[in-house]
Amino acid sequence: MKRAITAFALATMLFAVSASAHQGDVRFMFQFPAGLEPTLDGDFGDWSIVPEVYYARAENMFNQYGAPLDLSDFNAFTVWGYSLATNKAYFAYWVADDMVHNTEKWSTTTDWDHTGGQFRSFSGESDEFVARWAGAQGQRYDIYGPTFASGGYYVRAHDKAWAGEPPYLEWGGKYLKGEAGTFEPAELQGEVAFVPFDDAHPDGPEASTEHQFAVNQIVGIETNWGDKDPDPGAYDDAYWSIFGGIGASANADVFGDYLLAPLEPGLPTAVQAGTWGQVKASFAE
Repeated sequence: MKRAITAFALATMLFAVSASAHQGDVRFMFQFPAGLEPTLDGDFGDWSIVPEVYYARAENMFNQYGAPLDLSDFNAFTVWGYSLATNKAYFAYWVADDMVHNTEKWSTTTDWDHTGGQFRSFSGESDEFVARWAGAQGQRYDIYGPTFASGGYYVRAHDKAWAGEPPYLEWGGKYLKGEAGTFEPAELQGEVAFVPFDDAHPDGPEASTEHQFAVNQIVGIETNWGDKDPDPGAYDDAYWSIFGGIGASANADVFGDYLLAPLEPGLPTAVQAGTWGQVKASFAE
């Protein structure tokens, strides 16, 4: 009954904010209580406290190339969370693909202050302008499979490379089935932590403006998986996305909206007995 009440409460908030959505229906970011944030080890035990209403699954995703949904060809889920204690966003993903290889990835774009607009791929601007503003007020991250990457990296931030490095971006992941580069069926999962920036400056974090999360805040996000079967150089099979925002790699106006949800009822908010490790383990059982 607790989960049903929570889902109703989220639906009520959805109705209240839906008019501000950039693209599609508003989704929700789960709030992790202080001390229950995910450990970035590729194990989803820390996510077992997240109710189903927060998940985006393949059957609810958009395919920009119009191919019919075939869960034996591609299946996935994503889920977003945040923590007021760490002021970080957390992204978890699971993918099952009948032909996985090293050019397939999640492209995740973020607009934390929800201001929208063009944030990269500028036309006709000077090199100085591009160096300053590309990836500054909106960011694009490539999140590859957990044990491979065609460019020698696992996760990267376009345009502002430092924003894709620890401690500003951290991740963990693993293969559950198969291996990279074989074009054979595989199953993989991972989790990523982001420090959010309203303005990522080319001079680094000291010159940048970190975004501050708050309950009921709305942030802009789009997330896409390019399923490039059979040609690894083209999206000729499917391009699955959470909201279906075409052009979201450069323009935050076509992102979808995530509402930062309040704490779910019944979760611990302070240590009363034992350690946080014991508390987390109790949820993972």
